[in-house]
Amino acid sequence: MSKQPKLKRREFLAVGAAAAGAPYLLPSGILAAPGRKGPNEKIIVGHIGFGGRARGLYRELGGLRNKGECRSVAVCDVDEKRLARAAKEVPGAQPYRDYRYILERRDIDAVVIATPDHWHGVQFTHAAECGKHIYCEKPACCTIEEGKAMVAAAKKAKI
Repeated sequence: MSKQPKLKRREFLAVGAAAAGAPYLLPSGILAAPGRKGPNEKIIVGHIGFGGRARGLYRELGGLRNKGECRSVAVCDVDEKRLARAAKEVPGAQPYRDYRYILERRDIDAVVIATPDHWHGVQFTHAAECGKHIYCEKPACCTIEEGKAMVAAAKKAKI
């Protein structure tokens, strides 16, 4: 039997979206650039929000974690009960009440945004400004202005 090919970094978000059956954003700068990891290195992930859908997305990344291709190192939720549950369910992950602490971490490559819809635009824009790769389900934003800000932030960050 032949060995399964290792999933490349640039395929990570596509696989996650296909597994979730939902739209996704694949940053154009996902290939290695100076100062960034190569396309075949382990992806370090932070989770923003850890409610029902977020827990499902975390489980869907389980196959990649089991293969050693990604690692979840941070979880964030403003609800104390959800944060406590996330700390138990995500071994070794640092819990945060404020998502901005996750974005400040230079070791985190990508974030999964699974918060209430009205937060998506703001958190996406902040994540792009911090140079993170982003997985965010629809609706990505609530207004046209938010959408324009998100696109501008992603273009400026070249992610």
